[in-house]
Amino acid sequence: MYRYIVPSLIALSTLFLLGIIGIIVWQDYQWHGSFSAGRALGSAGGRLAEIPSLAVGSLRSDEPLPANSPTKPDAMLGPGETAPQAASVPPTSSPEELFSLRQFMLELINTDRARYGLAPLILGDNPAAQWHADDMMRHNYRSHWDTDGLAPYMRYTLAGGHNRELQNVSGPDVLTHKLEGRGESPGELLTRTQEILMAGLDHRANILNRWHRKVNLGIACNDSTCWVVQQFESDHLRFSDLPSLSGGMLSFAGELDGGLEFDSAAVWYHQPFRPLTLGQLDATYSYGNGQYPATFLRPRSANNRYYPDSVSTYGWTSGIDPYTLEPGLARIDAPPLRVDVAQSRAVPWTNANLWEVSGSVFRVEADVALILEASGPGVYTVQIWAKAGEERVAVTNYSIFVD
Repeated sequence: MYRYIVPSLIALSTLFLLGIIGIIVWQDYQWHGSFSAGRALGSAGGRLAEIPSLAVGSLRSDEPLPANSPTKPDAMLGPGETAPQAASVPPTSSPEELFSLRQFMLELINTDRARYGLAPLILGDNPAAQWHADDMMRHNYRSHWDTDGLAPYMRYTLAGGHNRELQNVSGPDVLTHKLEGRGESPGELLTRTQEILMAGLDHRANILNRWHRKVNLGIACNDSTCWVVQQFESDHLRFSDLPSLSGGMLSFAGELDGGLEFDSAAVWYHQPFRPLTLGQLDATYSYGNGQYPATFLRPRSANNRYYPDSVSTYGWTSGIDPYTLEPGLARIDAPPLRVDVAQSRAVPWTNANLWEVSGSVFRVEADVALILEASGPGVYTVQIWAKAGEERVAVTNYSIFVD
């Protein structure tokens, strides 16, 4: 009897798998608007890997969250704050659909990079991008900043990131009125989003940055449209000691790869974050490293020599800081105007107590107690620069939150 049961079980299993693949191929057609055997099989392989008993192929870095998981990472929660639940967001995409959308967007990004001879990116696993996309959809706004008052590098750090991040965001232009039902498939919306981002100089530069290695993708779609977050990572830095502040002493250590050598470091300041209104968010166009550089770091002078200056005048441009806008600012129903504000500041130098640098390996300790006293509580973001020949490359913007 067993000789008949085993073949029957094999036949049923085969039919089951063929049925799953058929469903995946049909969903792939719905996302893309066309049939592609290679693309569908690639999607099928990734989807089949979700079944524990069939997980014998590739691994992926964006495992879908359970339905009752918080959309905001626990690491990003303030004292006493409760994470908003996924159920509070209109359910628009299943974990499987979200995975397909991310893979499709990744394919669009890598296709554009390939046109310019750049290496493909891999999908990152930092959850801040998805949380931000969900927040924009939930509150119907579009900005690099979020309703908690966090900039992208702050969210990225709180969610476990430690490299250099650069972000693109996309969403509808008209946000103050009720959106109508969408006439395009999610795949068509993402394709148009990528075309629009490639048409903008800053967004295009992010997509085509040769130092990027990963991209964290946040995609949130409702019945009307989609919000997209592309958060790129350089991923050239391995910290052995993450940047930290203790007793006024700043310390960090690590190693660079890709032929990069440690060059310099600075600390930027931003006032303590607080919730922002939709009017404030509507008016913002970009973000920087902070409101101003708090200090530049350098090694102690050797052989009883002295640096000629303890302060340097530094100039930079920045977009409108939402923290400078009135909370009661009215919403706008058009994209914000790009405003670049020229700024200048006398920035003090801090001579490091320890400055051990040997090519790509570094360890730095510096007493910044006076800097903390001068600026007060807030977000202190450590920016490290490396060099590759004559080129200087920013490799981290790691935030430390000081009460």
